[in-house]
Amino acid sequence: MEKKTYQNHFFFILVITFTLSLSAQDDVILKSDGNEMQGKILKINKDDLQFIYKNETIEYTVNKAEIIKITFSSGRIEFFNKKATTSNSNLEEHHNKVAILPFGYIKDQETSNVMMTKKIQQETYTIFKKRAAILQFQDPTTTNALLAKAGVSNNNIEGYTMGEICNILNVEYVIQGLVSIEKSTVTNYSNTTAKTKTKNNKAYIDKKGHIVGDIWNNNKKTSNSSTYSTATQNYSTNITMNVYSDKGDNVFSKEHASFWQTQDAYKITLTYLAKRTPIYKR
Repeated sequence: MEKKTYQNHFFFILVITFTLSLSAQDDVILKSDGNEMQGKILKINKDDLQFIYKNETIEYTVNKAEIIKITFSSGRIEFFNKKATTSNSNLEEHHNKVAILPFGYIKDQETSNVMMTKKIQQETYTIFKKRAAILQFQDPTTTNALLAKAGVSNNNIEGYTMGEICNILNVEYVIQGLVSIEKSTVTNYSNTTAKTKTKNNKAYIDKKGHIVGDIWNNNKKTSNSSTYSTATQNYSTNITMNVYSDKGDNVFSKEHASFWQTQDAYKITLTYLAKRTPIYKR
């Protein structure tokens, strides 16, 4: 009997814990200005909704026109104002236009270098721009500004399909990639330099008829040597590049490990992958 009572109590505790964990999750509203509201949505009306911030009791009214999407506590995502974000979704307007997203960048398992993500984005743009032909490559500054205005950032971009990103940027294709660099081996170099000096000890006879100098070893040789050593850090570079269409299709995906072991080997590898995409015009 006691065992059964214990099991019932244990089951009750599990239920309470599970219920509390569910209630701890919040609804998250992403607004068009990039701000997020975290709390609980009480009611959704025709033009607005009622909302309470986490750990607060005051009820707010939020206009639907200011909302891009809502991530509900259940995990369901609902997008708003699709007409606003896809008003330029006409394929004729998208045709032959390409945007390059900021690249993901990992060095020695660290991902916090925002400057490098933008730098690689710009370098990729330069590579493709030289071979643009009939394609129009959107300047990265414009791309990043449009993403910011739509409230898209590295933290929430996973909530969008690449087709939706194309519509936000008004392009037919987007290029997305990841650069991963890690320290590998160390190469040691050493060089020895030897110098030899010859001193002339040629023997001769002085005025008194005496022999001066060494008649057997006329030239004396001396030598010294010095050794220099250096160490070079090698790097392992791996790059993934994807190309998506405004229909959300992945039209190109390739991963490549660089043959070169320098820290900037990613530049050569970017060119290698770019040449193999269907939008690189030879």
